Amino acid sequence: MEFSSKRDMWMGLIIWALIGVFIWIFYESTFIEFNLAGIIVMTIMVGLLLSIWFCTHYKIEQGILKISCGPIKKSITIEDIQSIRLTVNPFTAPALSMYRIEINYWKYKTISISPINQERFIKELQKLNPKIRIMSNE
Repeated sequence: MEFSSKRDMWMGLIIWALIGVFIWIFYESTFIEFNLAGIIVMTIMVGLLLSIWFCTHYKIEQGILKISCGPIKKSITIEDIQSIRLTVNPFTAPALSMYRIEINYWKYKTISISPINQERFIKELQKLNPKIRIMSNE
C-alpha cells in the first residue's frame, strides 16, 4: 500500500521558488555567459528538488515501511516500530508537511514522515504490528 506525502503550501513555495532561482541561474549560465559548471550544478539541483517534490512517498509492503524522498530511500521493518506520535515540526525530514508522524523504532531511532491520510497509515502499520503504541503529543 502506497501513501503520498502531504504537501504544505509553505513547503511548495520554498521548493518552487528555489527551482525558479536555479532556472534563472541556468538561463544566465547558458545564454548570457556560458558556464558549463553552472549548467551542470543547476541541472542537478533542479532535478533533486523536482524529485523531492514529486517522489516523496511511503510504501508498506511485506512487513517493511519503505520511505522515499527523491533520491533518498530508507526501509524500516514494521516489527521494529515501537511507537508513533503525531507532531507538528518544520525541521528536516523526508516529509513535505509540518504535520507529521514521528516513528520510533529500534531503541533510539526516530524518523518523521507526512502521509496524506495519517489515520489510515497508522491503522495499516498497526495491522502488521499491533504492539505499536500511539503516544500523546504532551
